[in-house]
Amino acid sequence: MANLVAQTMRGALLFLAVVSAYGQTRSDSTDINVLLREANASLKQNRLHEAAEMFQKAIDLNPSSAKAHEGLGVALSREIMADTVRPSNDVDTAERAENHLKQASDLSPSEPGPLIELSKLEATLAERAMDANERSDRYKNAQDLLRRVVDLQPGDAALYLHLANLERDEFGPAIQRARARFGKNVGPIPDSDLRHTLRNQYGGLIRDAIANAKRASELNGKSSRPLLLLSNILRERALIRDTPEQYAADMHSADQWKLQFLAVGGHLDQQ
Repeated sequence: MANLVAQTMRGALLFLAVVSAYGQTRSDSTDINVLLREANASLKQNRLHEAAEMFQKAIDLNPSSAKAHEGLGVALSREIMADTVRPSNDVDTAERAENHLKQASDLSPSEPGPLIELSKLEATLAERAMDANERSDRYKNAQDLLRRVVDLQPGDAALYLHLANLERDEFGPAIQRARARFGKNVGPIPDSDLRHTLRNQYGGLIRDAIANAKRASELNGKSSRPLLLLSNILRERALIRDTPEQYAADMHSADQWKLQFLAVGGHLDQQ
């Protein structure tokens, strides 16, 4: 019995020693490649605070590491998106994330990753913004960043689709809220002043979203998602048209895109 207890204690002590040594290796490593590898592993496992600490240590070792700055920016951004940051610290964390992602982009201008992550962060902050001007500014920033990525990768259909969706995220809710004020009325929004205001504010953005969704479809003809997006955008544009004829034309086009969507295997539960 005494031997069994002694063996158990030795095993426990050995386990603790190994765990302690492993933890020390992780926290005290001065090899930036080791830190980046471990930080990325933590990021993949959604251990965001741990990943952020290791990316920061990598930056302390090499302030010119684009990968370290990008990784820290991503970890901080995901903390915000996951609502794991206290509201009082939200602005500071967002600023840190933006700063590191911008540094990563400055250090590696041809890399799309930091720009994509910055765009995602700006879009998230836009969705949460209470102030209309801040919301508009952040959506504009998110779209501009994604356009820079499109310039780097002009043949990527997914980027055009992402950009079209991002543009619709800005105007779609505003048009739907305006539409909801008039119940089940069929046709353009009855308030002509409201239609005019919405058209002035979002007309150019709607045209851009249509163009980007069409480009996504041209680059990937097998994808149904751009077709459904086009149908939805045209239905929303119809609501701010001036005449019943313009409304009917947009609704007809929307129906045609929806038929194409179904023809390539799209399902209505994708809406």
